[in-house]
Amino acid sequence: MDQHWRCILAEIGELLASARADEAEHAYRLIARAPRVFAFATGRSGFVLRAFVMRLNHLGQAAYFVGEASCPPVGRGDLFVVASGSGSTSTTLGAAMEAGRHGAEILAIVGSRVSPLGQLASAVVELPAPHKRGVASEGGARASRQTAGSLFEQACFVFLEAVILRRFSEQGGDRAAPLARHANVEA
Repeated sequence: MDQHWRCILAEIGELLASARADEAEHAYRLIARAPRVFAFATGRSGFVLRAFVMRLNHLGQAAYFVGEASCPPVGRGDLFVVASGSGSTSTTLGAAMEAGRHGAEILAIVGSRVSPLGQLASAVVELPAPHKRGVASEGGARASRQTAGSLFEQACFVFLEAVILRRFSEQGGDRAAPLARHANVEA
C-alpha cells in the first residue's frame, strides 16, 4: 500500500505546485472577503465542496451548499464557488449561470480555464488533471495513475483545506472557536 499512497500524494503535490499562484491568491481573497459563500458541484466534487462549506462555517463565515433545504437565496455580493474537473458538467454550469444572474461572483475550480465554467467565471483556479471526459486543458492534463477524476478531486480538497488553514491561522489559530461552532448533535 505504501507505493500507492505515496503515488497519490506525489501526484497531488505536483498538480497543486502547477497551479498559478496569482489565481490561488485571488481565490483566497475572494473567499476571505465574501459576506456569504455558496458552493455547488455534483458527484465527488460536490462532497469536496460540502466539506469546504462546513469548514467555513466552523471558522464563522456564512457558507451554504446549494440544493440543501436550508440554503438561502443567492444574491448580489455573494461568492458562488463551483468545482468541475471537466468544467462542463451541465448542472454545475447551469447553477453557476443562475447564480451569476442573481449577482453573485463566480469562482470556478476547474481542470481547464478554457472550459465553459472557466470562461463563465470571474475567477478561476485551474487544476489540469485527467477527467471523465478526457483532457480539456490548453497544455494538457498531468498524467495520473489513478482513475479519471480522482486527482482533480483530491487536489481540489487539499487546495480548499489550505484556504481553511490559512484563514484559521489568520484568525489566530484558536482551536476553541471552530470547535464551539461544530455540530453538537450528531446522528
